[in-house]
Amino acid sequence: MKNLSLAFKAVFKSPLYLFLAISLAVNLLALYYFIFLETTTFKVFFDSNTSFYSWASIILTVLIGVSFGISATFLIWQLQKKAAQNPANLSNSFIGTLLGGLSIGCPVCGAFLLSVFGLAGGLFIFPFQGLEIKAISLFLLGFAIFLSAKSISQTACGVEKTNKEGAILKIEQGKFVLTLNKETVMPLMPAFIGFFLLFSVAFLPLVANKFNFGFAFQKKDQVNLAGIDSSDNNLPKAVKDTKEQINPPEGFTINAVYGDIGPKLLAAGAIDFEKMRTLYEKAGAQLTEEQITILTKGSNEKIKITPQNSYFLLNLLWAFGLANKNQILDEGPMAQYGKDKIGNFASTGGWTLGTKKSTELYSASEIIKLNSEQQKILDDFAFNSYRPCCSNPTGFPDCNHGMAALGLGEIMAGQGASVDEIFEAFKYINAFWFPQTYFDIAKYFQAKEEQDWSQVSGREVAGKDFSTPQGWQRVRGWLKTNNLLEEAPSGGGGCGV
Repeated sequence: MKNLSLAFKAVFKSPLYLFLAISLAVNLLALYYFIFLETTTFKVFFDSNTSFYSWASIILTVLIGVSFGISATFLIWQLQKKAAQNPANLSNSFIGTLLGGLSIGCPVCGAFLLSVFGLAGGLFIFPFQGLEIKAISLFLLGFAIFLSAKSISQTACGVEKTNKEGAILKIEQGKFVLTLNKETVMPLMPAFIGFFLLFSVAFLPLVANKFNFGFAFQKKDQVNLAGIDSSDNNLPKAVKDTKEQINPPEGFTINAVYGDIGPKLLAAGAIDFEKMRTLYEKAGAQLTEEQITILTKGSNEKIKITPQNSYFLLNLLWAFGLANKNQILDEGPMAQYGKDKIGNFASTGGWTLGTKKSTELYSASEIIKLNSEQQKILDDFAFNSYRPCCSNPTGFPDCNHGMAALGLGEIMAGQGASVDEIFEAFKYINAFWFPQTYFDIAKYFQAKEEQDWSQVSGREVAGKDFSTPQGWQRVRGWLKTNNLLEEAPSGGGGCGV
């Protein structure tokens, strides 16, 4: 503490260095804010995660920004005073800052810089979903500050450090002489520690997966698994009318039947019937007789999403999208990361209701085979439809909602539906899974375009301008400016099983 106190007095007695530290910290936090907005919004972030995770993440990020400002300023002061005894501290500052950037974003759907390590599944794949990365980053920056402070305090007090250590290793080859002793090795320790922790972060998901440990910081569903929401009776009429447009009480029927999808998913190991039944029982609900029939015997009834079965349908379509063999999974964006990284996505690593590992299930069962025309229809839908939890298209199904949307497209295209019919179904199904988002979008079209929900183009709603976090925030901004912003009843499905 004495060294830190002396270093702060020596460096920040000059207003120029104080301004530099503040400027560096503010600019880094502004960069992090930009990275954050590339993957999510504050509204989505707080709605998706527990208060502990949200505030812990924000506080750690601010501390990383402040620590970077101090660390970098200390290094610049030493270089200008020609007192940098430990230039390897620069590696710790750089690595700590890089790790801080890696852990910015939505823990479920993606982090902007994770592709540096080839990890595309978002912070969800880490045991503490990114908090451990921030902690390591803060430790490295603190370590760099501590070592720099020691050097600065020695310079400020006029202490000269002399080399009195004998050689641990000395190699002479002609004019080349390499001497290793405590004085030559110690300055490199920060770099060794920094790079060791950097590579440790890359292996954290593998360790967590091997030993099956991790913590969930996402909010549970705001309604029970039966989808019951008793708040409708107390709603203003205008709010209730809009809600019933996007979430019809009688449900929305899709131009496709269940067929034998359920039994084939059980046979393929994509769904363990007992695990799914136990999931519902623990949540205080029961699988209905109809749902049991869909899973065990199949059904020729058309698929219908209702307030009561929206969560069941999410998991069923998720399992189907994951297991059904399709070239989007085999050759698309997820496959580009390599077979050894397939399990690192939230839509794969997060699926725990099967009898097999998600990596064994991935695109492994030809439940519905599409011909070339049907595949074109699916591709059109998949790469032009988005989801409000992140900015990726359905063709990059790295979370459960994306994988479920892909499954929806495969089923409908395989049964002869047109691309417009798929977009229309997606418009309604997404509205059951993300009611607040599409309540806002419906209000926007009512007020700005004078269109009811049934008149709004499914393709337009599914696009980037509306069904991404950024598109949704734009809509909310317009509603707020025009005093039309209202809260819809809670509901929807979370990002886990």
